[in-house]
Amino acid sequence: MSIRSTGGRSAELSWDSLTRVPIDKHIRCRRDYLIVEPLKVDHGVSFEVIEHTKPLRGVVKAVGPGCYPKRYDHPDKHSRTKTWDSKTFQPTEVKPGDVIELGGYDFGGYAFQTFLWGDKMHLICREGDVSGVVE
Repeated sequence: MSIRSTGGRSAELSWDSLTRVPIDKHIRCRRDYLIVEPLKVDHGVSFEVIEHTKPLRGVVKAVGPGCYPKRYDHPDKHSRTKTWDSKTFQPTEVKPGDVIELGGYDFGGYAFQTFLWGDKMHLICREGDVSGVVE
């Protein structure tokens, strides 16, 4: 979704500049990024809803190879002075075709980058955003 200026002080909210990828194109992810197609699921039947939010369930369409996780010189965030990449490569555990839960808020509550692959909406997230794999 983008906000376009209409000249004066007003603006128009539209999907005109949403990234579109043709359905016949192959997408190759980098690092530990995932491309997820959200599913429509009624979670109210199987979960007791304590908050008025629902986890997001989706099918993984593309997966990156993995990454070298960041290391820090101090466990407390406010006392860190240095950061560096780990020497140990961490491959991704999620595979294309897996049904995953991203947990937390409904689709509108996330700040994931979205794009259209063919005519379907897809999300770009990291493996660390995945709260579970549905088996």
